[in-house]
Amino acid sequence: MKILLLEDDKTLGEALKELLEQNNFETQWVETIEDFILFAKARPFDLFIMDRAIKNKDSLYTLKELRKTISTPAIFLTVKSSLSDKLEGFEAQIDDYITKPFYKEEFLARIKTILSRNTPKGIIKVGNIEIDTQKHKVFVDSKPVENLTQKEFMLLEYLMRNKNKVIKTDNLIDYIWNEEGSVETLKSHIYSLRKKLSDKNLIKTVKGYGYKIEE
Repeated sequence: MKILLLEDDKTLGEALKELLEQNNFETQWVETIEDFILFAKARPFDLFIMDRAIKNKDSLYTLKELRKTISTPAIFLTVKSSLSDKLEGFEAQIDDYITKPFYKEEFLARIKTILSRNTPKGIIKVGNIEIDTQKHKVFVDSKPVENLTQKEFMLLEYLMRNKNKVIKTDNLIDYIWNEEGSVETLKSHIYSLRKKLSDKNLIKTVKGYGYKIEE
């Protein structure tokens, strides 16, 4: 799971990043709203964790703006605990509020609850291709595909979850391989998937931009 953390307190930011990574959450920590916006728009994340007050700015308005195009679940960290403050946050479509100070156990529990709530489960189907995300299996015409690698499965699942959307090449590389991927690596996996699924037209290339799966 990939988390984008916005926190301008260096001590707290370092502590939260360390805590999250110790619990197997890949964490990108930024200290400014400007950097947060850049990362949020540049790559996919599974969760936003945002300090509400950033250098005398209210990140609530940042989330409102991002919500026009990005639906990533979000948790606010804040010293503001009044009902009106919380209602403002929920109107901006935050998923949870954590009031400072907080216990790390509560912090982690709330993150896991949000992620489990927002992680699609069960069957994803596009045409004659079906993925069972719980059993980690792929079927073509109800017949199992036995020889997919882990990366191929991740790539197919990500494209099918985002069916009918063009996913940028850089975003796919970043999500599947992080800094270890390349355009050539992605191309070879796309080629392999098309061959193993016996469907050259399932994953469509959008020249100069990325890939998509259409229903």
